[in-house]
Amino acid sequence: MGRMVTEKVIVKRPVAFACWFVVLLAKVASAQAPPATGEAFELSQPQWKLFVPSGYEHRQDGAVDLLMHFHGDPQAVWNNAAQARLNAIIVTANYNGLSSAYSKPFSDTELFRSLLDDARAKLRTLPDFGEAAFDRIAVTSFSAGYGAVREILKQPHYREAIDAILAADSLYASTDAADGTPVDEQMADYKTYADMATRGEKTFLFTHSDVATPTYESTRETGDELLAHLGLTPTAIDQPGLGTLRFTRTAERGGFVLWGAAGETGDDHMAHLRYLAEWLDDLPLAKRVE
Repeated sequence: MGRMVTEKVIVKRPVAFACWFVVLLAKVASAQAPPATGEAFELSQPQWKLFVPSGYEHRQDGAVDLLMHFHGDPQAVWNNAAQARLNAIIVTANYNGLSSAYSKPFSDTELFRSLLDDARAKLRTLPDFGEAAFDRIAVTSFSAGYGAVREILKQPHYREAIDAILAADSLYASTDAADGTPVDEQMADYKTYADMATRGEKTFLFTHSDVATPTYESTRETGDELLAHLGLTPTAIDQPGLGTLRFTRTAERGGFVLWGAAGETGDDHMAHLRYLAEWLDDLPLAKRVE
């Protein structure tokens, strides 16, 4: 279980949450990165969208790096990817609702494969992509989007295929009534991926705010659980990030990095989407030459 928790109301509930303000704010979020341009394409499901950024640099081997993002204004993701100079195709998935809106569909173990196949098939219809094949795959989530990622990570073949994960203020859990820590089952596969990252096999970037969630485990608390599992002690810092981000602690081992940011409001939560480029730059995806 890891850490001990005191003075906490322990309520074990189904995980159908992210934060009470997530749905509204995710819809109205405006990205602060410069606007990105490119071509957007609808995929076979209305929640899925593929984006080819302007100036995408085709590789001689035809391989394509993919940024797969769950939850948040697509334009905000595109803008931040451009700011981070990613030379990658971007797929976004947005479902109406809290984390269960993501976890329920992706409990179908074939859905993530279908999403990837759909994106690849669309690329192959576009000029200059030929028989496009994915090289490196990074899966990112904001807020409620972790519901999809948690289901995807349950499958060992997906864990192997995904080169990097970025959880941007995006991992919550029910509270175990026995000891006040996150329910083990809901953390298990994130811990497995964190282990892989500490060995240098993967990249796992984890960010949290200080937004409190009294009836379930917040992102800071699930971050504490990951640190306890890995035997890491965070270092206290006072360091500015992009925009309004201000970091208060960090921990790192191998390819695992945790960044804790100050802020207890909905706007502080949204900063992890608005300034996503802060961490996209550290993903092992191709960068543009220019």
